[in-house]
Amino acid sequence: MGKNKLSNSLPAGAPVGSTDDDFRSLFATHPSPMWVYDPVSLRFLIVNEAAVALYGYSAAEYLQMTVLDIRPASERQRMIEAVAGGTDMERVKRWQHLKANGDIFEVVTYGRSVRFEGSAAILAVVQDRTEVNAAHQQASDTQSLLDSIVENLPVGVFVKDVMDEGRYVLHNQASSALVGLSSADIVGKTDKELFSPSQSKRFSEQDQMTLDTDQTLTVEEEMEGYDGERRLVRTFKRALPSPDGVRPRYLLGITEDVTVSRAVEAKMAHIAMHDALTGLPNRSFFSDHIRDLIDQATEDNPVALLYFDIDHFKHINDSMGHPAGDTLLREVATRLRRLTRSEDLIARLGGDEFAVALQVAGGIARARDFADQLLASLGQPIDLDGIQEYISCSIGIAVAPQDGGDAEVLLRNADLALYAAKAAGRSTYRFYEISMRLVAKRRHDLMVELRQAIDHHQFELHYQPIVSLKDDRLVGFEALLRWRHPQRGLVAPQEFIPVAEETGLITTIGAWVLREACNAAAGWPDQLRVAVNLSVCQFRHQGLLATITSVLEDSTLAPERLEIEITESVFISDTAQSVPLLHEMKALGIRIAIDDFGTGYSSLGYLRAFPFDKIKLDRSFVSGIETDPGSLSIVRAVVGIGVGFRATTTAEGIETEEQMRALKKEGFGEGQGYLIGRPMPRPETEAFIENRRSQELETGRRAERDAVTIKVA
Repeated sequence: MGKNKLSNSLPAGAPVGSTDDDFRSLFATHPSPMWVYDPVSLRFLIVNEAAVALYGYSAAEYLQMTVLDIRPASERQRMIEAVAGGTDMERVKRWQHLKANGDIFEVVTYGRSVRFEGSAAILAVVQDRTEVNAAHQQASDTQSLLDSIVENLPVGVFVKDVMDEGRYVLHNQASSALVGLSSADIVGKTDKELFSPSQSKRFSEQDQMTLDTDQTLTVEEEMEGYDGERRLVRTFKRALPSPDGVRPRYLLGITEDVTVSRAVEAKMAHIAMHDALTGLPNRSFFSDHIRDLIDQATEDNPVALLYFDIDHFKHINDSMGHPAGDTLLREVATRLRRLTRSEDLIARLGGDEFAVALQVAGGIARARDFADQLLASLGQPIDLDGIQEYISCSIGIAVAPQDGGDAEVLLRNADLALYAAKAAGRSTYRFYEISMRLVAKRRHDLMVELRQAIDHHQFELHYQPIVSLKDDRLVGFEALLRWRHPQRGLVAPQEFIPVAEETGLITTIGAWVLREACNAAAGWPDQLRVAVNLSVCQFRHQGLLATITSVLEDSTLAPERLEIEITESVFISDTAQSVPLLHEMKALGIRIAIDDFGTGYSSLGYLRAFPFDKIKLDRSFVSGIETDPGSLSIVRAVVGIGVGFRATTTAEGIETEEQMRALKKEGFGEGQGYLIGRPMPRPETEAFIENRRSQELETGRRAERDAVTIKVA
């Protein structure tokens, strides 16, 4: 039995009767199941490890079994007949075998006659057909899956045999839908048989280019299918590698219908480059195209660029609401289209800003005529929810190449001209001039210097006295801002306040003025007030009330000793915000005065909108009181208004004794001007107060002495 152990197994192909240990070891560990059996008794003589593992019988069990025991009953007779046939065992056979656990499976065996330990025997090598069948089935399933995927891909896939006139060997459903035929109608045919001569020629040229360059070719073109539909089709073509490494045989194509996506892209591009409200080109579109126009502009064929915006457009939004403002902008765009030609470029740049680029081959006269027509067109009433609204615009014009051959320069110069048009009173236009650039530079330099003035504490306040016209008693001062420039000396407010308002610096400067004025007034006698002017820009700042409250607390100045002076522009700017803010100030005890009264067009309306404490008559009416009956009439009217609204009346700009007498005679309450006192720095102001108090005391003592003398007499 020792030689029948598995370790003594004889390897397949070993010399008959060999006992070489190496061959026995190879047999035992060979990956294919093997055994040797007696052809007479059919008993197993030896089996290898792979056979033990595959069938599940132990080596000891095998030595007690015959080859019939590993077969189901249906296969045993066939095995007996095969052994009886002798030489038939040398062939490859398909069998059904039986595992130790009762499972039946398919195998292929190869039998060979050998001699084992000096006797005739049969060596059998087994292959498990289950794994082979599974592999074949998996390959088949994979192929079916790939075919299904290709057929149902949302993009078209086709393959041409370039060795066979480019006949289609594959054409999936999506690709066939683009052609308008079924796959069965396409496969096996060439482009010449399917498409028009011109289209077939294009396809052939594309295929040849793909083969010649050995790169992926991308083509996007319009194609008409058999269903009559014209589609925009994008195709990627690539030659498939050849197994022999010579010339490719097949050409792969991937196609997709991009008609809808390109339409969507075009729409998105239009949206990105056009204003949603008016439908006009937007700033991006205008910036891109104005460069081309300016690059082509010559002295003989100039281009005029017009910038314009709607005058006081914010008032429409504030008073009538944003929907009304939107309606107005759409109507402006409509009228603008009517005035322009197809070759002109128009755009809404944002908000109420528009731009027009005109071809003015005949000279700038067309630009001037267009500006006149635009002003006239916008001057016609616009219906806003049944209300006839009238608007105007301000226009700046720059001409290329004379005002700039570069787009950015021309745009900047047109903007400077627009600024000049606004400065000229709006509802007009201005052509760019070099002087505008100089003005802009001075304005920029002034802005820089203003920032430095804040940082280096170059501002100071001067105070102009205000007296009672009834008894000449000093009642307070108006705080007036001055800028002590290191090179130019004192700079008047009218030179720098507009720039401070434009840049927003007025908020910082205005807060400093309030704090400085209240701190100064806190050291004056309790009966004296201080008046501070606030601009419309300060009223737009959300922190104004908090600033005033903080200043009063820090300075300990009683609120009733502070007067806030405003002009009617505060109401024009934003009534909804300014009126509640004024009421909050008055609730603190602060006095509110309307300044420059009589110079606006609706001051009486503002007096009704808010209960002012003081009305300050503009100096222009005071200067004419002696000679102009109209000015005298206005003075009398203001006195009557003051009485009616229970407001103090103050006259500004009193410079002569005659003006003073006239104002006293008409019953004006207070006055200020050079006759009473010029604006003066804080130290001089305090000296003025002391001197004035001494005079008032002396006047009082004199009055008392006169009264005593009269009584004694």
